[in-house]
Amino acid sequence: MGTSSKLRQFRTNPIEILIFCAVTALFVKSLYGLVYDPQTLAPITVTPVAANPLSEGRAPASTSQTFINVDLKCDKNQDQETTAAKVRLTGSLCGFNSATDPSKLLKTTITNTANKFSATVFTDTNGGKYSTDYIPLNSGKNPIRLEFSYRDKRIVTQDLMITKN
Repeated sequence: MGTSSKLRQFRTNPIEILIFCAVTALFVKSLYGLVYDPQTLAPITVTPVAANPLSEGRAPASTSQTFINVDLKCDKNQDQETTAAKVRLTGSLCGFNSATDPSKLLKTTITNTANKFSATVFTDTNGGKYSTDYIPLNSGKNPIRLEFSYRDKRIVTQDLMITKN
């Protein structure tokens, strides 16, 4: 007796075969382009424009300072003119004798009366000096008032005019 074995036949859809062929063709083209890309195999050259730019001789029309430091003296101060946006003041403590008693200084206040900015003042009573943070300046005249307050109720004031152009 013969047994007949039934073989299963798989049928494929023609659309599936077309999609498989298209994907395979894209893969082969991408692989070929990755390995044999003519642009990556060509030697890289420097173009004349990149080697000699037109802006070699150019410079900014004007440069302005952003910050300026001013060292003040107690006896006389000249008015200052600047284009800077901020100023830092340094100098000696006026009306102060560090040899007698460095603890007599109570407070130092420095104010730009044009914009009402009160500066942070760093005092060195042993050295008899002070320094401020950067004080913003308005355009035009900036009257700056320095006040040194002492324990014996004495207040030494100093005025400075900084003009921002």
